[in-house]
Amino acid sequence: MKSFIITIIILAFTITMKAQLPVVHSGKIVRIDAFQSKYVDARIVDVWLPENYNARKKYSVVYMNDGQMLFDSSLTWNKQEWGVDETFGEFMKAKKIEDCIVVGIHNGGKNRHIEFTPQKPFMQLPLAFRQQLLDSAKRPNGNSVFSGSIISDNYLAFVVKELKPYIDSAFSTRKEKAHTMMMGSSMGGLISIYAICEYPET
Repeated sequence: MKSFIITIIILAFTITMKAQLPVVHSGKIVRIDAFQSKYVDARIVDVWLPENYNARKKYSVVYMNDGQMLFDSSLTWNKQEWGVDETFGEFMKAKKIEDCIVVGIHNGGKNRHIEFTPQKPFMQLPLAFRQQLLDSAKRPNGNSVFSGSIISDNYLAFVVKELKPYIDSAFSTRKEKAHTMMMGSSMGGLISIYAICEYPET
C-alpha cells in the first residue's frame, strides 16, 4: 500500500511538471523535456512553431538562450517574458521577417554563467585577474555566480553538434547559415556573440 501511494505521488508530480508548458498567444510549443548531451547537462528545449506550420515548407531557425524566459511570464522568476510568440507571429503575418521557428534553450540554472561566459577570451586574461572576476561575482546570498570552470565551448558544441542536427531532422528547416540565428539577452547575448565568432560557418 505504501509503495502504491508513493507511486501515485510521483505520477502526480510528473504530470504537474509536464503540464508547465508555456501558454502562447500564437503558434504552439513542442517541448523536449530532457535533451541529452555529452557536452552539458540535460535540459528542457521548447520549440515554437508558428501558426499554420506546414512540414511541406522550409523555415529559418532562431535559437534563443534562456528559453524559459521567452513565452509566458507566469512561469518566469521575475514575471517578465520576451513575448516571442506575439512578436514573431505578428512580424511573420506582416511579412517583416521570413517564416521561422524558435528554439528556446533553457539555461543550465546554476551553470548559466559558466556556460554563457566566452571561454577563449576569458582564458586569455591574466590568471590573477580571472580569479578576481570569479571571486567578485557574487549572488545576493554571497555565493559565487560561477558554479565551476567556464564551459561555454561545451555549450556551443552542444548547440551546434547535437541540438541543431536534431532540430533540422525533426522539423522542416532551412539548414544554411543564412537562415540560422542565435539570440539572447544579457549573458545570453554574450554567448550569442561568442557563437558567431566560434561557428561563423553555422
